[in-house]
Amino acid sequence: MLLELNIKDLAIIDDLKVSLGPGLNVFTGETGAGKSIIIDAIDLVLGDRASSDSIRSGKDEARVEALFHTPGPGPMDSLLSASGIPSSGVLTIKRVIQRSGRNRVFINDCLSTLATLSDIGRRLIDVYGQSEHQSLTREEEHIEMLDEFGELGALRREMRDCFRKWSDLKRELDAVASDMKRSEEERELLLFQKKEIEDAALKDGDEEELKKERDKLKNAERLYAAANGAERALYSDGGSVLERLGALKKELADALRFDPSLDGAVKRLEAASFEIEDIAAFLRDYAGGIEGDPRRLEEAEARLDAIIKLKRKYGATVKEILERKGIIDGRLENITNCGERLKELTAGAERAREASALVSESLTQARKKAALRLKKGMEKELSELGMKGCVFEVLMDTDRKDGTPHFGEKGSDRVTFHISTNPGEETKPLSRVASGGELSRIMLAMKNLTSAGRVGTLVFDEIDSGVGATTGHAVAKKLSAVSKTHQVLCVTHLAQIATFAENHYFVEKAANEEGRTVTRVRKLDSKERVECTARLLGGADVTETTRKHARELLGRAGRGK
Repeated sequence: MLLELNIKDLAIIDDLKVSLGPGLNVFTGETGAGKSIIIDAIDLVLGDRASSDSIRSGKDEARVEALFHTPGPGPMDSLLSASGIPSSGVLTIKRVIQRSGRNRVFINDCLSTLATLSDIGRRLIDVYGQSEHQSLTREEEHIEMLDEFGELGALRREMRDCFRKWSDLKRELDAVASDMKRSEEERELLLFQKKEIEDAALKDGDEEELKKERDKLKNAERLYAAANGAERALYSDGGSVLERLGALKKELADALRFDPSLDGAVKRLEAASFEIEDIAAFLRDYAGGIEGDPRRLEEAEARLDAIIKLKRKYGATVKEILERKGIIDGRLENITNCGERLKELTAGAERAREASALVSESLTQARKKAALRLKKGMEKELSELGMKGCVFEVLMDTDRKDGTPHFGEKGSDRVTFHISTNPGEETKPLSRVASGGELSRIMLAMKNLTSAGRVGTLVFDEIDSGVGATTGHAVAKKLSAVSKTHQVLCVTHLAQIATFAENHYFVEKAANEEGRTVTRVRKLDSKERVECTARLLGGADVTETTRKHARELLGRAGRGK
């Protein structure tokens, strides 16, 4: 159950806190007062995409926070635990929308993702928007409604996975069949390319090593002269650096008798002498190993030229050339083995098709059972909504191709809702015969059936669209009945619905201290409810007659709950 909703700097709402109760919670107010913004805020805490355009003018960010009561232990606790979120019977959700485009989600004060929020949100609240009844007129949506009612989500997922596996195998099968038609000319080209790369016997890093070796061979004399000269200057020649350091060290060592602070300098000279000896030894060995080898230089340059030619044809680096070689090998293997692979894929695709067909048939049978239950449930619900004698049908047809079922991710069924709102008349497609008021009632009935036991809160944004007073009373009674087992939030313009509310909230626009328009929401007491109901009945000019009528409606609603 939604306990509290806090909205800050969203559209024309500056700072709003609404505490909600169980049962039927009704929101009324003038058009444009901000009722739909409250619904938008609820959508945000359920995981809807946010736009920076919704942030209040002059502000850098908008915040929406919701507090839910989630009695446990139950599926919600398991879902939260799987997402690494602590659970305690109370759930807090916060969305922060920033003008910079950076949006954040917090669930029980833990930073989370929009995907996790959407997964949690659909288990908390089901929202029926102002235009959602239009989905009833879109026949492609009917199969979704039937499957939701029948709780066929697991079968749908299995059908999707089987179909995708079959589709993937079919695509691979088509590719292999196409490979079999590849010309011998292509195969010969691939073999030539493979041999050309293999003959080069490349390894990753070869080019860099060859360049180093070439540079060393080309400059062998210079390298020898530099190393040998440095070694002699440091060690071998008379008056070398080491010899001079030795003399300096001896002089300073003698001077220690007069000033012990020179000890550090003496030790550092001694360390420098050891370091120079090591350097000289290295240079001696290095110079001894330098040897000009014109033949090896020629080989290195020839190999580098070969690599350059291969790079022009197969890739910018040796690594890319080797990767291209792997692609060529794979392609040749496919061409060589495609006959055997074709047999394997044909058998695998057929097994996957048969598995898909079995799941599709299971889905069809489950839908048929759900369709009978939905028909019975809808006719009962619609009768209670003032559409007595209404006949509701769920028609199913199998999509066929060449006489055999043709299935996709949703199976092989086409589902359409048909209805007759007048006794004795044949049923016709719901999209062609139902009026706006009838569609609202049909959607209310559908929501009541599909949401039962699945979510704790139902939100109806102007369920009374196209509904008159008499029908509005029937809709109000149904909403009241639904609110016995669900928390219901309803935006309405009908007095007949408002009078059945346990909690009535009035939404209005006002000017704040800065003179800017803001939305305010207040819960009405019994006296205010009479005045508000009277305005819903008679408009702005409230008379004693409309007040009397309002009291009668409120009294009748109280007795009818």
